[in-house]
Amino acid sequence: MKSLTAYQEVKQKITEDLVRGRYPMGQALPAEKDLANELDVSIGTLRKAVEELVAEGIVVRRQGRGTYVAEHDAKRLLYYFFHVARQDADKKTYPRVETASFGAAQASKEESLKLGIKEGAPVWRIVTRLYLEGECVMIDHITLDKKRFKNLTRSEFDGREGSIYQLYQIRYGQSVVKTNERLRAGLAGRQMSTWLKLKPDSPVLHIRRVALNIQDEPLEWRISTLNTTHHEYFNELVT
Repeated sequence: MKSLTAYQEVKQKITEDLVRGRYPMGQALPAEKDLANELDVSIGTLRKAVEELVAEGIVVRRQGRGTYVAEHDAKRLLYYFFHVARQDADKKTYPRVETASFGAAQASKEESLKLGIKEGAPVWRIVTRLYLEGECVMIDHITLDKKRFKNLTRSEFDGREGSIYQLYQIRYGQSVVKTNERLRAGLAGRQMSTWLKLKPDSPVLHIRRVALNIQDEPLEWRISTLNTTHHEYFNELVT
């Protein structure tokens, strides 16, 4: 087994502290000098470790203030995870999300593979409709492991303050730090066409996404169906 370099060991130690909750979301990490002394490493080694955590979106640097544990505020959601915009507009608008259905189910083979759970394990299945400027442009089919999100209810889901990822983080201590996505072209079909106001044979974009936590464990499996008539998928990283 390949041994870790000094900065990788430091990164691992900081990550372990984050997982244990030593540094809650939104809290600043100790000053570089203090943290380097605590971990018994040089400032250079510490900075290299922190740089990787910043690049991965786990912590964020705030000019003149320090390094903070990332939290899913509205700005982070919009620029880091939200990928839909009008084709004819540079300005990004905030989405409105409406729950279409919410219920318990048993994991299908695909859901079990994506979430790393047994086939037939209890899951939550949630369908949401995303609106931009009053127009329904995307449908999300979300699957969550019930063991990880115990006692989640529709009223809690609908009554959340902020984004869905903020709910995961604040209520359950589950922070999404990155996603793996694959895109497919397809047809709307009967149900999607009704919600998106399209003909069933209209082309749409399917975005298949696994959301991962700080330990690269899957938290959420989501299939999004996007009406590309006036909107498009974009990918922009802002740190």
